[in-house]
Amino acid sequence: MSKITRKRKTEPAPAEDVEIMAPKNKFRAYDAAMQAEEAKLSEILFGGTSTFLESLQEAAKETKTTTTAIDSGVGETDSDDSDKCRKPAWVDEDDDGIDVGNALEAQGRRLPNGGINARSNQYTELLKQKFTSIVGTPKWADLNAKHQEDEDSDEEVLKTAGVVKSSKSTSTTLKSGTIEVKKVNNLNQEAYSEGPMINSIEFHPTSSVSLVAGQSGVATIYAVDGKRNNKLHSLQFKNFPILCAKFSRDGNEAFLGSRQSHMFCYDLMAAKAIKIPLPTGLTQMKKFIMSPDGKWITVAGKWGEVHVLSALTKENLFMFKQDDDCTALCYNHDGSLLYGHSDTGVVTVWDVNTRRMMHKFEDEGCLQGTSLHLSPSNQFLATGSSQGVVNVYDTDLTLKQKTPTPRKSIMNLTTPIRDVKFNSTSECLAFFSSEVENAMRLFHLRSQTVFSNFPNFQTKLGNVNVVNYSPMSGYLAIGNTRSTVTLFRLKHFSSY
Repeated sequence: MSKITRKRKTEPAPAEDVEIMAPKNKFRAYDAAMQAEEAKLSEILFGGTSTFLESLQEAAKETKTTTTAIDSGVGETDSDDSDKCRKPAWVDEDDDGIDVGNALEAQGRRLPNGGINARSNQYTELLKQKFTSIVGTPKWADLNAKHQEDEDSDEEVLKTAGVVKSSKSTSTTLKSGTIEVKKVNNLNQEAYSEGPMINSIEFHPTSSVSLVAGQSGVATIYAVDGKRNNKLHSLQFKNFPILCAKFSRDGNEAFLGSRQSHMFCYDLMAAKAIKIPLPTGLTQMKKFIMSPDGKWITVAGKWGEVHVLSALTKENLFMFKQDDDCTALCYNHDGSLLYGHSDTGVVTVWDVNTRRMMHKFEDEGCLQGTSLHLSPSNQFLATGSSQGVVNVYDTDLTLKQKTPTPRKSIMNLTTPIRDVKFNSTSECLAFFSSEVENAMRLFHLRSQTVFSNFPNFQTKLGNVNVVNYSPMSGYLAIGNTRSTVTLFRLKHFSSY
């Protein structure tokens, strides 16, 4: 380093007494005349310090005004015109003015095709034509195309614990045959502490985080990005194996149920859980669902009882009753109807507004019902049975006929169906069994066929125990009986 020494005096040394010990041409001594010259140049260029600051303030105001005008829709005509006539972002001035014909003739050569190009004799045009003939015109280089701000589908969906932004819905329908799917890092790779059996996977309704809970009584919140999937928070509930967990509609709470006579309400904002005794007549919360409006917690009880609790006060509001034990529950899209499957293969439909049974029908070929789910479009109803059969019905028929004919009976699996799950666009149905490894399929509703490439020979899902989609179907999470939550990216769906 350069060594700088100063002559010490009793009084502060003037600037001329500063001695600088440094390599030549590295530093310059203070020169009053040069400093005055630079100040004079600055005055000419910028108008002085005060004038320069005033210019910056005016520029900031102008930028703010322009931004406000754009946000409010002012000036849209100008932006449209600029989109129609796009200009290159960069031009090589060294290539301009080069006459290819003269240059080649001086070398005794000719242009391609035996002569001068008909369009132009400029070097830049020749380069463009050669590139286009080999590569074509990329979208980013097309001057006639309108500017698009769409991000890459993979990058758009990989947000870390952020607020889920509403985006444009997928314009194209999901194609049959094969599905474009990519395995990413396991959702719970930072912990694997939920126990040997994953019983619940819930995606937050408004943020890119998920709740994973299992047999060990541990509930963990993970950020969902497909890469690190950071662990955000975890809670341990002693002697409380979590069999079912659901988010409230606003996502501020999570309800956790088990075989015990109490449940836990997990406040995500305060990161703590509150123990709540179950109301009289309800002894466990192994199976429950939330109503679409988030007002009710609907629990499958004993002897065919279905209890409806208030999500706010947790008190028992009213109860439905069917002839046999209830094995699965689901609401329609607006929460006006409640469906309940039974261990005798009969599906009961209740009108929630009048609190009365509306209809019953027999699930074709089903001796014991195991699962039930209604598509978000309210068009299809899927049922699963202990015989490994999944029936897909038209919803209208199930409300009119006592023995409706399924739209499709899916018999790809031969062991009891653990659960069935529609995605958010009602285009894909996931169904699986826990009895055999890799016993899971994805069914394409439009073509009524199973996707042939999922799972493939390299996919190791284990014994699948729970499956769930992210809110806009960008991710598919699969929990098994070996503490693992496998995460897949469904590339057809651009949103989380």
